[in-house]
Amino acid sequence: MKNQNEVVPDVPKRIHPSLSKACGQVKVPKNLQEDSNAWADLILSKTALIVASAIILVALYNLATLHADISKKDGLDTLTFDIASNIDSVGSSPSGTAYAVKDYSFDAYSGLLTPEDYKKLNISVTGEYVACTFQDNGRNINSARSLSYRTLPFSPAELENLLTIEFAANGTVVYPISSLFPYTDVTEFLAVASAKESHLNIDEKVHIKKRSIFVTDASEVRELEYILVYQ
Repeated sequence: MKNQNEVVPDVPKRIHPSLSKACGQVKVPKNLQEDSNAWADLILSKTALIVASAIILVALYNLATLHADISKKDGLDTLTFDIASNIDSVGSSPSGTAYAVKDYSFDAYSGLLTPEDYKKLNISVTGEYVACTFQDNGRNINSARSLSYRTLPFSPAELENLLTIEFAANGTVVYPISSLFPYTDVTEFLAVASAKESHLNIDEKVHIKKRSIFVTDASEVRELEYILVYQ
């Protein structure tokens, strides 16, 4: 009869050899390793594709912006050329003729730009050039064209007032300016006075008129021709 307090030793259980081998070594199937590499390649490919797409989108946006800027620049160039051509047209016309006076309106060229851009227009004229500019998303788009004839951004009254203050004569045939040939004191004074830009209001007509300034050297009276541009 066995003693109930007797300790029975543990007998190790026998495990089937195939199970022992399986538990002792875990192998990753070869096809699973290949799948992992394939997924990595796929992720890299997709990342590269996303980056390339982003670059293309940025390039397309810049190209569209460039095209819009070129279109707006072309519109400004056309407008600037037209204003300068009208001023030069008056300058080439004989004094006293109907062609020596002209009124210019911007309305005919408002379609060259969008209504928003048209409102941003800044048009100015000096004794040497016409300039058109406006800001578009923080960028300045400019156009300028030189003038072929001596131009003054003054009205007849403003011109006569300037000449009277400087020379005590308004330059009309009745009150010619006393000046020795080649009248550099008059021409240099007007060149300095007309160097400052005069801004034009696009909602108003521009008056273009040929005006003679009469000078005398005490022996004869001569005239200097200028083109007045004013509103």
